[in-house]
Amino acid sequence: MFELRKRWHLLILHCHVRDARRSSAVCAILLLVAATGCRQALRGLGSNGANIERNADQLFGAMVIRYTQVFRDPKYEFARNRLNRNALVPSRVFDDTAVWTTMPSPVLRALLVQGTPEAGRYEFASHSTVTRPGRLGESRHIITLARLSPDEYVWDTNVDFGLGEVTAAEVGSFTSALLASGERGSETELRADYRAAAPRTMAIAGTLFSLDSMHATPFSDGTSDVRLTFGLHTDDLKARFPAFADYVARYANPAHYRLSVTDRSGAIWFDLEGADRRFSIHYRTAQGRLAPLYGAPRTRPDTMELHVDFTTKLKLFTVGMHNLVTDFIITDTPHERAWTFIARREPEWSLPLITVHLIRSPLRRPFEGTGIIFHLGVRDSAGGQTLLERRAHSTVQESSILRFLNSLGSGAMSDLADRTEREEEEFLRELFVALQADTRVLAASLGTAPMAAPEAQKTSAADPK
Repeated sequence: MFELRKRWHLLILHCHVRDARRSSAVCAILLLVAATGCRQALRGLGSNGANIERNADQLFGAMVIRYTQVFRDPKYEFARNRLNRNALVPSRVFDDTAVWTTMPSPVLRALLVQGTPEAGRYEFASHSTVTRPGRLGESRHIITLARLSPDEYVWDTNVDFGLGEVTAAEVGSFTSALLASGERGSETELRADYRAAAPRTMAIAGTLFSLDSMHATPFSDGTSDVRLTFGLHTDDLKARFPAFADYVARYANPAHYRLSVTDRSGAIWFDLEGADRRFSIHYRTAQGRLAPLYGAPRTRPDTMELHVDFTTKLKLFTVGMHNLVTDFIITDTPHERAWTFIARREPEWSLPLITVHLIRSPLRRPFEGTGIIFHLGVRDSAGGQTLLERRAHSTVQESSILRFLNSLGSGAMSDLADRTEREEEEFLRELFVALQADTRVLAASLGTAPMAAPEAQKTSAADPK
């Protein structure tokens, strides 16, 4: 869970100046969970072996492209380093012409970047204009900074990444199959399944994660209670990726976190909790659809809440937050699958004593008005690339406390540089290469004849929720 170290509110602002790594790391974690029930989850990618192979080559292949020999032109490299280190103090970069590719008005700045696979490597290049991705693995990044007043600024980020021809509905089917994959079978049977179906994936993932336990308890009402526990370790990772392993140990090992998805009544539908280099996932399903952890199964609402508690250590200080509550809006239409998080309520902060005399009202500012918005989704369109979309929006009010916190966050960003970042990218590349290879073997064993739809997919077709 190496990316969870930055999920507390203030550091989430850095997502505006990071490239597609955040979205891809989330995908990698989801795919790791998928591998625990691998055969059924991967079958969710298509109706027969040929469709599964095609979709896996598109979905996983796009990620392989993204992490192959990454190169950034000098202007973009300079710009993203400057933005990473000053995300909470944007006045330091607002008038720096070396950062921006365009300055549309006296109060607006923009950094436009095109990502393309070229000659066996992935190139990020800054441009005055950028176009919609037209090939597998291409990306478009638009980062803007608007000045509202001398000390108030608004960050907006829009990132589109080409996933080829796999549709949003097929990604949705894969997600449903992922949830259903742990519904039936003993721990011994489930372990044997993923070891047989995803040996390459588990070999790579196993250098960072261990699956310590997995339990699926079926109930008489047709639901299953699923609990997965993973260990996070870096000893095996150090053999090939020592800098990345040290980074994970420094920032992920001391983290404590809990993320719960609830409905408006307070019923919990999904729970993730982690501390001391372990994290556990708890959910309940009814034939591939989420159900509340307790009580009678019912249709999942489209608008839910995400509750977050998070603390970690940055330099000498323990920092974090408690009771961050965001609206969690789920989009499920024929051509779009998306999650949108909107935070309009300030959490309770865990901050060093050194900040006790600093004015804390600027911490409240991002939650006012439209609030903090983060959107991650897949959208397809006729005749064009299916896009993995990432959107983010937040407001910053500069102050002494923001400058102090920026110094802590920029240290973490500075540590993720050069060799560490290259090793992280190579680890992710190898993980997606392994997923692609494992899926091809599974697809070849299934042939081209249509498969009988599992009960989860039959139910999902009748009730997409």
